Amino acid sequence: MSEGIDSLKQLEEVSLEHKADKNIYFFKIDKKKYLNTARYLREHEFRRLLTVGAVDWIKDNLFEVYFILHNMNKNVYVKISTCLPRINKVKIESISKIWFNAALHEREIWEMFGIIFDGNKMLKPLFLENWIGPPPFRKDFDWRKYVKENFNITMPEFRRDKAK
Repeated sequence: MSEGIDSLKQLEEVSLEHKADKNIYFFKIDKKKYLNTARYLREHEFRRLLTVGAVDWIKDNLFEVYFILHNMNKNVYVKISTCLPRINKVKIESISKIWFNAALHEREIWEMFGIIFDGNKMLKPLFLENWIGPPPFRKDFDWRKYVKENFNITMPEFRRDKAK
């Protein structure tokens, strides 16, 4: 740990995994500690939320939800991630009461992956008004089937030429 980042030592003790690369720290935590970890970091000078994101690890049957913070005084970045079961109506607590700008990021994740952020009052369509299909960023979403069923358009199959 670099000098002045002693607050991250406590996260090492409660994290499932952690690593560091120069001024960037990565912590994987249990879902139950997601909101409290966010509060803890906010109280320890991580006031700048850069993003909230999600990854669909379909082979592992998991979603990874993460947020990235920046401590401007120490020029330190932290990524906090947690894994959720890849089911319909999967939920996690919203961090939008801690960082207001998280609400829009969570809204997009809700719309594209179907992950519900409890406590986020902005969960309504942002890009996909009148959408009737499954969340389109889930890796099992078949866009060709969706277009065929909803618009009666058959998309051509694309084949790669073998390398010569």
